[in-house]
Amino acid sequence: MNQISQMSQHSKKTARRISVCLCLLACALCLLPCFTPTPAPLIAQENVNAEPSYLTPVEIKLSTDGKKLYVVCEDGDSLLAVDTQTRQVVSRVTVGHKPKGLAVSPDGKTLYVSNEWSDTVSEVDAATFTVKRTINTGWGPVGLVTDRPGKTLYVANSIADSVSVIDLASGTEIKRFVTHRYPEQMLLSRDGKRVYVSNILPHLGAYDQAPVSELLSLDTTKQVVAERILIPGTIEMRHIAEAPQALGSYLLVPLMQPKNLGPLIQVSQGWMMTHGMAIVRPDLRSPLGEAQSTVTQVVLDDIDYYFATNAGAAFSPDGRRALVTSSDADIVSILDTTRLGQRLRQVPAAELAVRLDSAAAFVVKRLPTGHNPTSVVVSPDSRRAYVTNRLDDSVTVVDLAQSKIDSTIDLGGAKEITLMRRGEQMFHNAKVCFQGQFACGTCHPNSHLDGLSWNIETPQLGRDRVANRTLRGIRETAPYKWNGHNPDLATQCGPRIAKYFFRSEGFNKQDLDALLTYLNNIPLAPNRHLAPDGQLTEAQDRGKAIFYRKTTNDGRAIPMQNRCDTCHPAETHYTARYSTEVGSATKYDTSGLFDIPQLDRVYEDAPYMHNGEALTLEEIWTLFNDSDKHGITSDMTKEQLNDLIEYLKTL
Repeated sequence: MNQISQMSQHSKKTARRISVCLCLLACALCLLPCFTPTPAPLIAQENVNAEPSYLTPVEIKLSTDGKKLYVVCEDGDSLLAVDTQTRQVVSRVTVGHKPKGLAVSPDGKTLYVSNEWSDTVSEVDAATFTVKRTINTGWGPVGLVTDRPGKTLYVANSIADSVSVIDLASGTEIKRFVTHRYPEQMLLSRDGKRVYVSNILPHLGAYDQAPVSELLSLDTTKQVVAERILIPGTIEMRHIAEAPQALGSYLLVPLMQPKNLGPLIQVSQGWMMTHGMAIVRPDLRSPLGEAQSTVTQVVLDDIDYYFATNAGAAFSPDGRRALVTSSDADIVSILDTTRLGQRLRQVPAAELAVRLDSAAAFVVKRLPTGHNPTSVVVSPDSRRAYVTNRLDDSVTVVDLAQSKIDSTIDLGGAKEITLMRRGEQMFHNAKVCFQGQFACGTCHPNSHLDGLSWNIETPQLGRDRVANRTLRGIRETAPYKWNGHNPDLATQCGPRIAKYFFRSEGFNKQDLDALLTYLNNIPLAPNRHLAPDGQLTEAQDRGKAIFYRKTTNDGRAIPMQNRCDTCHPAETHYTARYSTEVGSATKYDTSGLFDIPQLDRVYEDAPYMHNGEALTLEEIWTLFNDSDKHGITSDMTKEQLNDLIEYLKTL
């Protein structure tokens, strides 16, 4: 059948650790306030389509000679070139829609930019800064690298859960590897033998089991999977950095360690998630398929303060320093690699994942950046580091010799801060949370979901485990929470969030208004299962008929309350906006009534149902609808269910 998806010691000073990646139960709105000073007056935006021309830089790379910085700008649909001497933008080229990743050819003459919403890669001439050609990829391309000879391009397709292998001579895809969920970043090993792929979302698995993430290793010579490196208890692996050969060429991968199996209790007394990195030592000696790379997890948080959402990573060429950006804490951490190595040797690997005193042993400095720092690179002479500030349209320049901020490069984006832009900054700012433990964006990567189920605090502690829900397209889908108790976003994101999640005073009316403006305008990505002209395939058309059917296969009338379109009407984002019972409650639930979720882009929203039990759309009905309360499906043939799912993917 078709299916949608193929962390000891504690110091006496502090009580236990917490870092609760809140996945806002119902409509998943872990919205966070931000008290950082506003750099400019907030401009009310009645028409979000008139937003200023922000650039939103997301990725940065250095030219092979180190004289230029190449910066990918997501909202500007552009690639910029910055002179590292004058620190001025010297070139700009328009690429595809929502560009995310960048690769530089081995000879430095060609740049490759992935366009996530266009499903393409723009090939740019580095000398003339013009687009030479556009290459088709899989759905949602983000990270990409070339092989060492520069003949093959590897592209991580985030929506398609795959890696496209593209022959650059012809510009065509010659092979595709299946990955796990939402592959985002890639790295070519220094020796050119491996391509590594990190995933944002963990494996789909039982909702009451700890998550497992995967680092995919591809053999570039034989074009096969060399190893699937499992990293247990983690989510949201992002950039990958390789240590210099003198340090052993290990990989450093930023990640998060959620504790979603325990009840979400007081943030000030317990820990729910920590932020750290995986140190991966690849096994290159064993035969393909038999490799067993070693993985050690290390916490990057301090004992009494947290650094939410580790994202970018880089080593200085001289091997003395490593840098990690915390994008929801507006911090870049500078690590002493010698001291890190000592820590790795002195403390057993099994302990390091839960040791809260590690960062003090090897973090040299925490430096403030602009809003939402993502990618980081280091100059060839190891003197400077450059950090992209996604929501400031700027690049922070770090003086590594003195471990201080050198300057800030203005990339030329709009200077006024609208309510929507301010709201997005708040969404990605953990400072409002007690000890900076998390932000909305921490558990809603890419304004989406983290793929986990959480034990939300309820009157009956330990009950009511609920799955995280996407924030994309949530406007006009009230009420919120899986129990539907919050009638609007202001209720969902106001005092309730401050009391139960952030354990803080919350935010003032202006902060809340800005946040709500952003939330109400999170867009839906293009639907990859629907033809550009909106025409349905034969299977989708048959599925539509089943979705709207009023009788069973044998002619019996289906009660109005049990028809698909009754609970999921098209005119209201396929949600009737009330709670209902579909027989999905478990012994852990205090109620059998659950809010009806919207179905827009439902193929991206796994796992399904209120607790995430259903790993695929198919399982909703094949495993969890024995009593026919979630629509009448017991009479359906395999083909009919396949067709129904194909139609649901078009919504």
